[in-house]
Amino acid sequence: MSDYIPFAAPSFDTAEEEAVLRVVRSGWVSTGPEAQAFEEEFAAYVGVAHAVALTSCTAALHTALKAYGIGPGDEVIVPTMTFVATATSVVHAGATPVLADVEPEHLTLDPDQVKSLITERTKAVVPVHYGGRMAAMAPLRELCDAHGLILLEDAAHTLPARDGDAVAGRAGDASAFSFFATKPITTAEGGMLCTDDARVADEARRWSLHGLSRGAVNRYRPGHSAAYDVDRPGHKHNMSDLAAALGRAQLAKADRLHARRTAVAEVYLRELAGLDRLQLPPADTATNRSSWYLFPVRVHGDGPGDHRAAFRQRLHALGVGTSVHFEPLHRFTWLREHVVRAGQSFPVADAAADTLVSLPVFPAMDDAAVARVVAAVRQAHDEAGR
Repeated sequence: MSDYIPFAAPSFDTAEEEAVLRVVRSGWVSTGPEAQAFEEEFAAYVGVAHAVALTSCTAALHTALKAYGIGPGDEVIVPTMTFVATATSVVHAGATPVLADVEPEHLTLDPDQVKSLITERTKAVVPVHYGGRMAAMAPLRELCDAHGLILLEDAAHTLPARDGDAVAGRAGDASAFSFFATKPITTAEGGMLCTDDARVADEARRWSLHGLSRGAVNRYRPGHSAAYDVDRPGHKHNMSDLAAALGRAQLAKADRLHARRTAVAEVYLRELAGLDRLQLPPADTATNRSSWYLFPVRVHGDGPGDHRAAFRQRLHALGVGTSVHFEPLHRFTWLREHVVRAGQSFPVADAAADTLVSLPVFPAMDDAAVARVVAAVRQAHDEAGR
């Protein structure tokens, strides 16, 4: 690693190089056999019947909503503490996102808030497993079942994670994973839709490829018919074989990557405990385990001032990169003007938002880098108290 420790970096070795070269040398780089193999392997890993490889988690959310027939006139409840794509995927499906506040410990969707927002127009609920810690799926499942709603997991952060009997990716009717460059496994850009519902998977495939009845790999090869039909105005969301090859190499070592993330998080939890201006995330338990995609701390200070900004600046000067997850959606101009309802407030998200800092927690960090982050955080914390 360089002297500067970034917030995140991919964990590649010769396996990824060989996977990409295999596809390049095959002569077929778009959606084809690698994408199909990645789908089958990912479905088996998560424990679902079907997986559809797509260009992003956003595409997976959007395609799932389309597959369930959600569109104009419908409402979908999403948390305000998430990346903007959770809400805009609803907009692109033609439906209306309804923002909800989060619970204070894990910053995941608050079931009581969801219950208060359900109307006759509500068609789905999209919990986000914030930072890699699962949302409270049992009460959300109960609510959705009682009102006939689709429960669609935004599992962008969560490979793998569990909460009791609930496992990320198979706790809802469908789930959407992200393979962005910083995620637990990466295809550079990419995502996956998972479901046990064969109809939803088939609909998602059709929506993800221009509404075509047959993809290019089934039309271009010798002996295959070039004919196809289009029965809807679909989208362009299909994953390439190049990306899928990276994903397969990453998935093969997903458990090892997760174990390293967990080890880094455990060092932070142990070595940063007791710092009075720093609130650490909850630790794993025997039944509740995070993917540790993020290690979000909350920075507090005495008196007025932007304590979070000062803390990040000190860490940057000490050679440690950080990030912020997230600015709540209700604070963004477009969502504030078009989505937030009159009189709506989000006190839990607002209380946390200005304090959050995400520390580096990625598998390529060696023990020396982890120790440097710990030392830098301690120094930045102590300087803030002077």
